[in-house]
Amino acid sequence: MDKSREILKKYWGFDHFRSIQEEIVDDVIYGHDTLALLPTGGGKSICFQIPGIAREGITLVVSPLIALIQDQVTNLQSKGIRAKSIISGMSYREIDITLDNARFGGLDFLYTSPERLQSKLFIERFKLMNIGLIVVDEAHCISEWGHDFRPSFKEIYKLREIHPEVPIIALTATATSKVREDIIKQLRLKHPKIHEASFERSNLSYEAYKSESKLAKIVDYCTKNLSLCGIVYCQTRKSVKEIAKILQVNKVSVGVYHGGMNKDDRNLMLTNWLEGKINVMVSTNAFGMGIDKPNVRFVLHYEFPPSLEAYFQEAGRAGRDGKESRAIVFWEQGDIDKLIERNENQFPPSETVKLTYRALCNHLKIAIGSGLDETYFFEIQKFCTSFNLNPLITYNSLKILELNGDLVFSEGVFNPTKVKFAVGNKELYNFQIQHSKLVGLTTLLSRSYPGVFDSYFEIHEKEFVKRLNISTPELNIQLKQLEKNGILDITWSSSLPSVTLIHERLPDNYLNLSEEVYFSRKENARKKLDAAISYLTKNECRSSQLIHYFGQEIQPCGKCDVCKNQTVADYSIKELKAILLEILKVESTIEECVNKTNASTEMILVCLKELILDGKIQNKKDYYFLK
Repeated sequence: MDKSREILKKYWGFDHFRSIQEEIVDDVIYGHDTLALLPTGGGKSICFQIPGIAREGITLVVSPLIALIQDQVTNLQSKGIRAKSIISGMSYREIDITLDNARFGGLDFLYTSPERLQSKLFIERFKLMNIGLIVVDEAHCISEWGHDFRPSFKEIYKLREIHPEVPIIALTATATSKVREDIIKQLRLKHPKIHEASFERSNLSYEAYKSESKLAKIVDYCTKNLSLCGIVYCQTRKSVKEIAKILQVNKVSVGVYHGGMNKDDRNLMLTNWLEGKINVMVSTNAFGMGIDKPNVRFVLHYEFPPSLEAYFQEAGRAGRDGKESRAIVFWEQGDIDKLIERNENQFPPSETVKLTYRALCNHLKIAIGSGLDETYFFEIQKFCTSFNLNPLITYNSLKILELNGDLVFSEGVFNPTKVKFAVGNKELYNFQIQHSKLVGLTTLLSRSYPGVFDSYFEIHEKEFVKRLNISTPELNIQLKQLEKNGILDITWSSSLPSVTLIHERLPDNYLNLSEEVYFSRKENARKKLDAAISYLTKNECRSSQLIHYFGQEIQPCGKCDVCKNQTVADYSIKELKAILLEILKVESTIEECVNKTNASTEMILVCLKELILDGKIQNKKDYYFLK
């Protein structure tokens, strides 16, 4: 217990754990298999990172989310903790070096996707590693009943067979009772310690409103709450750009965030939002993973996600400081139709999926029997045009091939340029004598990254251009010269989608779709769709519906749109004004007044106006308080 608190203080600066974190941390440190069920914002990463530091050996973290892996590795490195990742976009040589670093004790944390665990290269090195802890993040992905099932997760138990004494911790924020049982069974957890926090968020009001124009509702809400911090979630990058542009026109302080942005732009947006320089972030679900901003007062959904698990995670990013907050979905009838259509398009005919695999391999010029563990970048639109394929059907076919364990499909997450010297100091010195123009760059690389002769490092192009006083095109020319002369190994930056083959390209007749991946998954997706539609349309407390879906029960919340409609307070203006005078002893927004009284917004506005005219209250920006 003392050890875990010492680590918490040293690396995170906190004196105390939150909720049930300490119990989870101590169980893992003492070597127990553990299943941790924590809602979004519950601090899952600390629950395995602190034991990872406390236990001897490397902590292997298996996660399906590349953006989250990148964020956590960067965060650990900033604390002086040795962390690396193996993700798509890395060359074979870079993977080889990273695994060697792990094998010889050069790392504290190694992050990877579940698909990478199946390669012979990884397994052989893993056998030789001193492993202290195995972490399975987003563990619901192991279950076909989970909302993001990945068959490759079912292979994770084999790691225990290699290192049977090593404890496993599985973590998730969205698991039904059926999924929990499946996680324990599939991972072969031994007498696991199970920790489950309540999924109820009493300060959070879940609401859903059918509208003729959801865009107008979002613009209206944001313009009426200009000083509040919030997130607007969209399902596509196109929607993100369109919504952000309209909000900017309406004078809303807004930023954008999606997986296709480069790392510098994403970090700048995130920093500006965290520091309050922008109030509203319009984003895809790429935003929010591992990000803990306590004062998010609202989360709005322009497009509803395909499952309640996904919605619960996104909505849960509001109100982490415990103060009153709102999670609101604005929807139109057409959105229900689109959800149904998306569900139907999610599972193209099996022959179409096989055709996509064959066309993709031909497009990338991958011969039968080759391609194992290789990553290929490509433009989906160009690929579809070349083979006369429908982009949406092609996208869904690639996702099925990923579920089937044939490839890893990355949807255009930005991968920065990485370099490593391919020669030693002596060879580099001889090269510099003959190529004086490149001395500045090679010297800067060797001085900026002391380990660059042994490991790959990200290049920060803007910094290099500034320090060398050259243009970006000139920097690229010099890097290419060094690569051409065999001085540097370079993995070039890309924001294009990519595929990584899990096995060699199969002959056309050898590709088979498993029953579990295709047919069972299709049936399960339809059930999740039905639950999502029911949440939007059913006249039942929103909080109760969500919590019940995850196997817990609560009383009606009394604050969602359904509860308010069922218990509309029958106040006179005089009675409501008296109540508001009590509430406004603490400065409050209109929304907070509505939530605390169950009166309509219109009635609240009338009373507030009269109280201002009476000289009893005043307002500043969006807040009202006693004079």
